[in-house]
Amino acid sequence: MRNIRLSDPLVQNVVAGVILGLGPGIYVAITLLGAGGGPANYTRMVNVANAVLYAYAFLSAAHDGTCSSFLYECRVWFFIGWFSGSFVTTFGPKVTLMVGTLGYPIYVGSLWYFTNTAHEWFPIVAGAFLGITANLIWTAAAYISFSYSTERTRGSFISMQWGLLSVFSTLGSLVAFGINFNASSLQVPISVYIVFILLMVSGFFVALFAIIAPSEVRRRDGTSLAHFPHEGLWQELKNQRRLFRDWRLLAMFIPMFASEVPIIVLSSLNSLYFNIRTRSLNSVMFNVMQIIGAIWIGLMLDNWKISSRRTRGVVTVTAVAVLVIAGWIGMTVWLYKNPMDLLNPPLFDWTDGPFGGFFILNLIFGMNMVVYQVTVQWIISSFTNDPEQLARLAGLVKGVLAGGVAAAFGTEAAGLTQLNVVAYNFTVQAVGLVLMFAMAWKCVSATNYEKEENVIPPADVQAGKEIEK
Repeated sequence: MRNIRLSDPLVQNVVAGVILGLGPGIYVAITLLGAGGGPANYTRMVNVANAVLYAYAFLSAAHDGTCSSFLYECRVWFFIGWFSGSFVTTFGPKVTLMVGTLGYPIYVGSLWYFTNTAHEWFPIVAGAFLGITANLIWTAAAYISFSYSTERTRGSFISMQWGLLSVFSTLGSLVAFGINFNASSLQVPISVYIVFILLMVSGFFVALFAIIAPSEVRRRDGTSLAHFPHEGLWQELKNQRRLFRDWRLLAMFIPMFASEVPIIVLSSLNSLYFNIRTRSLNSVMFNVMQIIGAIWIGLMLDNWKISSRRTRGVVTVTAVAVLVIAGWIGMTVWLYKNPMDLLNPPLFDWTDGPFGGFFILNLIFGMNMVVYQVTVQWIISSFTNDPEQLARLAGLVKGVLAGGVAAAFGTEAAGLTQLNVVAYNFTVQAVGLVLMFAMAWKCVSATNYEKEENVIPPADVQAGKEIEK
């Protein structure tokens, strides 16, 4: 039986996944309820707050709470994404995760405040603060999954974090579903907000007591991850600047940008088309499919029956493309069949006819939410095994991803028709798939071990047993 020790890379990855579950995972649960758990007519305010949230992941600031301010501030949209990688290399994943947990309970508290007062300032300010802290928590978690894994286990490490996050999202959704099962109210009760806030606060203490320094991490064979040279801040900033010069990262820009847009489309449609108990059911099932998607994509990316990393990447991107394209086409057809008057939303129940088709699409988009972005992260993390470089890549990935989410929330908040919103997001993800296929074919090499002097390969690689042909 495997001994459980905090210095084990797998244990650290599990702990990071739990922290994600207690923060972003619970956030996903309340986002999927639509309108922040409030009535359908609160949807626009929540979309504005979320646009500010994700814009702030790139150092954006909302100065009037409108979509125009969001678009203006996105001119500097991925600065925080770069900085968060430097924050991890400077302060370490422990401090970064602790700071990263702080924004989530404040944000959910602001939604609670809004449902009671209808004052928008608190959710918008809280969204801005969460945009900064969320980038830190995601960057630190991605750093752990990228750099603590071996090339053989990277897909599993990345998908494991998403699976754990989705478990917590599912549990949060089940809490809301149980409370709302026979609800006649158009919004979730205060008890849901209180439970979510308490869970989010606990993530800070998990990071405090269970995350250790990367230099203390040891693989099962006794090897450490890498040599960790201490570079000054100026050198770190110069290293960040080099990301601009890597054409591979520029080519992966759109895939990163498109990684997480399904949740925005589904959350808005959920709030506009369905009553609260049906929204709660859709939220549960979306999260369940994320768990299934995380297991499936991890098996695909780390399937050593396919010996070549490049071939695994190409096969995985192809399978993801089939799922993603089918989902967007299906959603387009469903919206054509179910047009909506924003002034009089239908608020369907699960006993009504249109629910069946949406339920199937909800399952597909739950899979899309995970498999698309895990594949993007796997391709980008295959470029290097150097932990310092992987920290910068983790920050860049999460920063650009947040820009895509901000843009998607912006299309919702701007009042575009749902068909136009779907057309935009479908196009972005489809273009991203083409680029992912090309990069998996062109840039995923057999191995990076023995090519980077700071990286300490696993013992079996050093013995020549694991390097691919």
